[in-house]
Amino acid sequence: MSNETVRARTHALFLQVAWRNLWRNKRRTFLTVAAIAFGMGLVQFAMSMQSGSYGPMIALGTRLGEGHVQILHEKFHDEPRIENAISNVEERLSQLDNASALESVSARAAGFVLVSNDPYSAAGLVTGVIPERETLISDLPSKVVHGSYLSGDDQLLLGATMARNLDVNVGDEVVMIGSNPDGNFAAGVAEVTGIFEATIDMERSLVQISLPTFQSMFEMPDQAHRIVGMVPEPQQLDAGLIAMGEVLAEGEVVMDWRELMPEISQGIEIDIVSNGILQFVLILVIVLSIMNTFVMTLFERTREYGMLFAIGMGRGAAYRMTMTETALLWVVGVLCGAVLTGILVVPLTYSGIPIPVSDEALQGQMAFMPNMIYPELSYWVVLIAPIAIGVGSLIAVSIASVRLFRLNIIAALRTD
Repeated sequence: MSNETVRARTHALFLQVAWRNLWRNKRRTFLTVAAIAFGMGLVQFAMSMQSGSYGPMIALGTRLGEGHVQILHEKFHDEPRIENAISNVEERLSQLDNASALESVSARAAGFVLVSNDPYSAAGLVTGVIPERETLISDLPSKVVHGSYLSGDDQLLLGATMARNLDVNVGDEVVMIGSNPDGNFAAGVAEVTGIFEATIDMERSLVQISLPTFQSMFEMPDQAHRIVGMVPEPQQLDAGLIAMGEVLAEGEVVMDWRELMPEISQGIEIDIVSNGILQFVLILVIVLSIMNTFVMTLFERTREYGMLFAIGMGRGAAYRMTMTETALLWVVGVLCGAVLTGILVVPLTYSGIPIPVSDEALQGQMAFMPNMIYPELSYWVVLIAPIAIGVGSLIAVSIASVRLFRLNIIAALRTD
């Protein structure tokens, strides 16, 4: 008989004996398998919920705010002054329209004005947009509740709160007063074509007009403050940043949503850390339960190990047997956990989980929270929990198995 055949039979015997040992105490094995399966399923459910919530959160924030990537004057982000503008906007938009890394692009200009409807007035941020492009990069056009979105020049869109404060309705005219980049007086009159409802801050202060109207009012021909681009995948920005960088002029910078909207990126980072801690604690509890199982097993089989050592079995072989039992227990638990995850999570990736949020919350700090979350089973969601439980279990049982190497054969044989 060849050495390879002997080794194969030895390994098969190891597996057979290890499997038999697991089921010598069926209740304990069932409880441990249940702990692994339940813990793994719970961790994977939580991680899939996390993974599935970030994409919609980013999409809501960027489409209601700053977009995915922007070109802007190097001073504008820190000093949003009207004179910190960028030029040659139309030509660069035409160039970016041909960039495959960008889904859509547009330009925006912004300035602070006094919006007036005699005898009422309110301070506001007027934004000049290209209406036909804005509908591709922003969700604000879909938030119009009265009237319609901008369709041409000398038209104005404003928030519901500002409309109430100014006592204006669709069809009324308002006056805007500000100052142009040279510090001179700038004024314009526009007809209210639409009223939107979004976040409280936007409803109270945001006003939109067409970019040509803005440029005419503030004497800024072919100028804007931002060129905004949208990419297919907001968490993979490299190609979009490169495309925007190719049309960058001197004194300008390219920024992405993580820099422009740090509250979202920081919120995601905090959520990852906090949930990671909870998941680590859960995995630790599972690992300790497996360690406890094998500590009890080692104590119960003390006499058996003493007899095995007395007839010549090596302590290393006993250790390998314990590791084999641990691996088999892990395999059974992971398979059961995979079935549990499949039952709990997979259907929800299609149906989604509704998140009930009040209108007040949607207008406040939870404005960028989706109302429906679709769990996402990415490879790291599927692999992290079973790998962490497996590695942790092997380490924990290795620590518990130190007793095998310190076991006194005579004392073990005298154990009842």
